[in-house]
Amino acid sequence: MTDKKHITVTVLGSTGSVGKQVLASIDKYPDRFKVVGLSAFTNEKLLRDQIDKYAPKHYYYPAGGVEIQSSLFDFLDDEKFSSKCVGSLEELAEYPCDILVSAVSGIAGLWAAVATLKRGGILAIANKETIVCAGRHLKALEKKYGGKILPLDTEHSAIQQCLAGEDEKYVKNVILTASGGALRDLPVEKLAKVTAKDALNHPVWNMGKKVTIDSATLFNKGLEVIEAMHLFSLPPEKIKVVMHRESIIHGMAEFSDGSVKALLSVPSMSLAIESALFYPHKAKDSVPELDLAKIGELNFSAPDTERYPCLALAMKAARMGEGACIALSAADEVLVDAFLNGSLRFNDIPTTLEKVLAKFGKVKEAALEDIYGIDAEARKYTYSVGVK
Repeated sequence: MTDKKHITVTVLGSTGSVGKQVLASIDKYPDRFKVVGLSAFTNEKLLRDQIDKYAPKHYYYPAGGVEIQSSLFDFLDDEKFSSKCVGSLEELAEYPCDILVSAVSGIAGLWAAVATLKRGGILAIANKETIVCAGRHLKALEKKYGGKILPLDTEHSAIQQCLAGEDEKYVKNVILTASGGALRDLPVEKLAKVTAKDALNHPVWNMGKKVTIDSATLFNKGLEVIEAMHLFSLPPEKIKVVMHRESIIHGMAEFSDGSVKALLSVPSMSLAIESALFYPHKAKDSVPELDLAKIGELNFSAPDTERYPCLALAMKAARMGEGACIALSAADEVLVDAFLNGSLRFNDIPTTLEKVLAKFGKVKEAALEDIYGIDAEARKYTYSVGVK
């Protein structure tokens, strides 16, 4: 808690699934938080509504000054509104705030994350791709400038809480849980014919389209393995994945004495979001009370790599190095988009990712300024070998 009346928050990706949930949590505590920055990529109308509601000091919309003169943003010309459109996510992140929430999709959030940490700010991040591609650099900036990276991912938030107060030398493994996604009960031989509609029907979580498809392929869990490597300074062999269809246990930590700590809650991102917003304290009633007697049983199993080859590929990339991780992350964005628009079959996602891994797997470490270049080359190559 700061000495000011409000903790100031900027939300990048405020019109997306995670961004809207962050704002819903903020709405619960109007005397504690003040929104000072917002950004959106395409949802112009919702961003206008959010600016109207929160009156942030700054916002970013990539249409910039072109559509702003004749669009839904005409209302900002009124003296009543003082919000100012800035030129980039990075510029928005440079403005002072206590917590910057990065809920954008893809590599677009990279330089905003860098800018936040360079001013010693708190980066609450749900942007998997940025951590996957630049986690080593972000952790170095966190240490150098005194900022803090707080994961908004449910699993990493859970592991962070399991590790709180523990000596790292006694950490044997961390364990990520996976629900299995929308296709977990579909016979493997039928996966080739699934549609985007099938894969978007997640049995537990309500998420954005990209992460929901990644959940169906379990590529998201592979990305989370890479994230955990960076966030908790662990080698890939110390990060395990277990299937857990009820999504009650969100993450675990195993210690040298054989003991295991786990974080359990009803499935909701609110706990991870409010754990970050209130860090290092706890909020009140972030999620409903957990009734284990009513749940009755919790099930676990090992991942089936025949059903989920994307998980195995991402974990292989984690062992190979940064070039493989950056390229695979970029390729997956291209492939998921192609699958969603009907120009790619579901089973073509892993076969193409395997080609990308073979192409870009030799780069062990990537300089921060080279990440966008590797990302761009991987996208170009993916289109050439995988998307018609």
